[in-house]
Formats: sequence, structure tokens, C-alpha cells
Amino acid sequence: MNIHWTPDLFVHIGYALMLVALLARDILWLRAVLVCAQSNLALYAWTHGLAGMTFWNSLFVVINAVWVLRILRERRAVKLPEALAGIHRRDFAAMGAQEFLRFWNEGQGREAEGRLIADGSHPAELLYLVSGQARVRRQGREIAALPAGSFAGEMSLLTGEPTSADVDALGPVRLQAWPVARLQEIRQRQPQLWTRLQSVLGHDMIEKLRRAAAQAGS
Repeated sequence: MNIHWTPDLFVHIGYALMLVALLARDILWLRAVLVCAQSNLALYAWTHGLAGMTFWNSLFVVINAVWVLRILRERRAVKLPEALAGIHRRDFAAMGAQEFLRFWNEGQGREAEGRLIADGSHPAELLYLVSGQARVRRQGREIAALPAGSFAGEMSLLTGEPTSADVDALGPVRLQAWPVARLQEIRQRQPQLWTRLQSVLGHDMIEKLRRAAAQAGS
């Protein structure tokens, strides 16, 4: 059967591509397919003299094309400093390298010792132990050890509830700290990054449970 090309095919191709875009799980592919879909719809509208439809679909093409370029720029390879590369591989693998670097720079590094988090408080920061160790104590009894690479204050961040234990540094430690207020902004305005941060924190909690189980069995 011969298919004769007519301008009306543009609208069918456009809507078929929009259906494909709805099935895309990756935001880059979704935006790229929408560029193709809306280009076909703009061509259809132009061949039929539909100025309004031509304008809006052309505008959507430009918007999505800009997003495609932005996403490609964000995903391009970035060379992390050696110290951060190890942290990224071990504890922040859910984030891309460039995304991780931007997130890391949202926090502040500092030295600390003594009480890091008090029981019953709402910590103003999410803490990550870059080096050194800490211990978690509840009612004066040690319930967990936190080696380098562990987070502290993550449960309060995720649940909004006050902390249920003290966290004390075992000597001087090096921290990376993110203000909770800034993390809440990320939660509202950058849901994809927030989802990846949740994955990072979930991995940390699984590691804590594994250590606790190993300690209980020893």
C-alpha cells in the first residue's frame, strides 16, 4: 500500500511523538522527543496557515531545545578533585559528577569536636563526616559508631521530627555541612536532586543498619 505524503501527516507524526515522550523516563529524552513532536506540529500549523498554533508550538520547540542544551551541559563529563572523587564513588553515586560537585559546594567544610547533634533537637544542618569518627548515644548508652563517610541528622531532615540521640565526635573531625533551610529549598525547587539526595541518605541508613547488625552478631 502506497502512503502519499501530505502536510496532514505532520500532525499525526507530532502527536505520535508526544505519546512516545510521555513514555520516556529520562528527562533528556523527553525534552528531545518533544522538540521533534512540536516541530512537526508547528510545520503542520504553518502549512495550514494556523498562525496561533504555529507560534505556540515554535515557542515550545525553543523552550525544550534550550532545556536539552542545558541538560547536556549539566551531564558533560567533569573531573572531580581526587579527594572528592573517592567520596562521590563511595557515598554519592546516585548523583552525577557535576550534580554532586554543585551539591557539595552548597555546603560548608569545617573542623569540629565534642557535641555535634543534641538529643531532642531539630538540627540546623545535615552533617557528613569527611574524616574522623563519631558515636551515637541515647540516654548515655552508645548505640552506634559513625565512621568517616557517614551522615548525621538525616532522619530529622527527612521526617521533620526532633533527633532521638546525641552525636558526639571522637576527637577532631572534618565535616561538610548543608543548611537544612537550603535543603528544603532544594526539596521544593529541585525535586530530581532531592530524590537523588534521598537515595544517598537511604544508602547511608542501610550501611548503618548493616554495621549495627554485624555488631549485634559479634
